[in-house]
Amino acid sequence: MAASIEIASWCWSVKLKDKDQHLIDLKISCPICFLFDLLFIVLVDKSDLSSTNIFINSHCGDITISLNNSFNPKTNFILYVYGLKTIISSTGQYDKVVCYGNKEIECSEKIQTNMFLTEIEEDIHLPLSSTATQGTLPLSVHRQPPSLYRLDVNIMFTDEKYFIVFVKVKNQLCCYSISGRCLNKTFPFELPSASSVTCKVMCTCRPQRIEGSFFVTTTVSHSHVVSFKTFLSQMDTHRLYNQAVAFGTMKCIPNMQPIQFFYRNKSVEYFRIVMQYLNGVMLPYLKSNGGEQGSVVNGRLSGLFFSSYIDTTTNNPSPCSYYGPIRLYLKSLIMFNPQCNLYFADFYCHYKRHHVTIILVQKTSACNSFCRQHLKELNIFYNPYLCLRVECNGAFTVMANMDVTVEVFYTETINVKRALELKYGFMIETPTIGKGFARPSGTPKNPDCNICNLK
Repeated sequence: MAASIEIASWCWSVKLKDKDQHLIDLKISCPICFLFDLLFIVLVDKSDLSSTNIFINSHCGDITISLNNSFNPKTNFILYVYGLKTIISSTGQYDKVVCYGNKEIECSEKIQTNMFLTEIEEDIHLPLSSTATQGTLPLSVHRQPPSLYRLDVNIMFTDEKYFIVFVKVKNQLCCYSISGRCLNKTFPFELPSASSVTCKVMCTCRPQRIEGSFFVTTTVSHSHVVSFKTFLSQMDTHRLYNQAVAFGTMKCIPNMQPIQFFYRNKSVEYFRIVMQYLNGVMLPYLKSNGGEQGSVVNGRLSGLFFSSYIDTTTNNPSPCSYYGPIRLYLKSLIMFNPQCNLYFADFYCHYKRHHVTIILVQKTSACNSFCRQHLKELNIFYNPYLCLRVECNGAFTVMANMDVTVEVFYTETINVKRALELKYGFMIETPTIGKGFARPSGTPKNPDCNICNLK
């Protein structure tokens, strides 16, 4: 019979007592391989979700901490313990969670409990991650490509607070703290591209007790768990393009068809405003978060969406629309010609048909520089989605792929009134299906699709 291998561990004894001399005796231990600098303990009263936070120097052995009025639970409470390793880098100082543990404990006059810290897992619990509120902080995330991210608590406190920030990405959890009347700071560490991130902020009072080896704070309010996706790098966009091409080449020859028009459907009210109040000018607007959530063009690039898809049996677009009852047609060669550049931006689906987003820009525009920096540039005469075919007489024909829905995001203004007057555009009414309009925030891509999500 093989002998079991005993793993050496570090042990800490932490005694917490309140003003009524109720005592919580914690025996905390973890494998010696998890070296860290701080123990971070969060005590959460389940009755009202109030919480007390304790930072302890990991070099302490036995320590007794008086909580006074900061924690005196009436019912059960939850104990979170994190082992923090301090990291100092060129972008700032933060703490990496190397091990953790959590346990629900019943209140009594005296509590003795053991907590064994383990390696962090994919489903690690963030403190106060319940949806219940306790003066919820209005937290937002600002993203700036290629890789700059900033947390902003949209409130200014009258006195200085102590903000504790948790950030989870993949199987790593980091935290950092900031003192001040508000929180408005970029992350002090790099985030990997094309990754889902969750974060939470705890706003606490200034440390109530500092004695060299530990300090205690009381949570004043906290945010909900906020999720976002980091931007795709240019290399990620190239990978997404390759996946789109691989999907399209399941057929020997891409189904490229000549198209005379690009078209877009919007509401009656939309076109009424364009014609009556904007003198017929259709203005570009910021792209929503539809499709790939990590696309750098989301919320950064302004344009107008047009479709190029036609039913190859009728050579006409679908007679119905999801986006509004008025359809504007514009001759494709007016918008797309040799003075333009094309960029691949997205490949996604909404559980059914796959879509490719192509950015169409004028070569001399500022948008062209942004796209060249972040996206995959396409040869306007030869690519699998949207291109110009040169005819024998030197004329051009716009060709579009019908195996996917090619969406064209056009970054210039369009004078609809002039298009109608000069006969290179026209409008028709179409029946609507579904809601009959697009969600302003956009519809995210299907996260479970094995074809259009990065592998």
